[in-house]
Amino acid sequence: MIKRKYPFLKKKKNELFGIRKEFYKRLLYIALCIIPIVLFGNDKGTYRLVPLPFFLIGMYNLLLIISFSQLIIDDFFPPKTAFEKVTKPFDKFMYYFSSALFFVSLVFLIFEIRKIDNTINGTQLFWRAGFSGVVLAILITIILKVRNPSVYFESKRRYVVHFGLFIGLFLLTAATTSFINHFYAAPTESCKQYTILEKAISGSRNKEHFIHIITENNTKERFSIKKVLYDELTEGGEI
Repeated sequence: MIKRKYPFLKKKKNELFGIRKEFYKRLLYIALCIIPIVLFGNDKGTYRLVPLPFFLIGMYNLLLIISFSQLIIDDFFPPKTAFEKVTKPFDKFMYYFSSALFFVSLVFLIFEIRKIDNTINGTQLFWRAGFSGVVLAILITIILKVRNPSVYFESKRRYVVHFGLFIGLFLLTAATTSFINHFYAAPTESCKQYTILEKAISGSRNKEHFIHIITENNTKERFSIKKVLYDELTEGGEI
């Protein structure tokens, strides 16, 4: 029995109807919001604020989809059981392990995110490492479905295990790769000159100082630096 209530989902004969319809409707809203964002996203003049309300509306609909994502999954792929009276020890372990994996990987990434941002081609490093984590999650899922398929029999456990493994391993491999990249870096330094395109200071209370450069692959990247170095540099100069 589903205890959570959503005002936009109707109940009929103790079953939820219209889940797919609601899902497709929210996807349509998001797609429509993307159009003005793409059209006016790079506008620096009169229409520069046009994408903002559409971005907020799109994010609202995305959060709605996430909030009832378990119901969507159950509608497309019905579980064998909605509730278990007796749970196998290994199934219970996977439930708690997946939850812990997600939170641990999230905390780990928070500590590494600034280093990723301050790494040349750090974005590529993040996505490539994260993709390897997704591949690892797929392999683990295949093994579990062959060796211990009951892990995915119950609705809530199936949702938590999938979410914890895929998102958790995505974040964990990205954070671990970043940690290895800077902690085990070779002691030999390799230096290269880069032209400073612009300098910037964040508007927050704890001000951060940034420079923007063009890297080897013709990509504009931002790097956070200390104020002392920031004051020494000039736009158009080299670092």
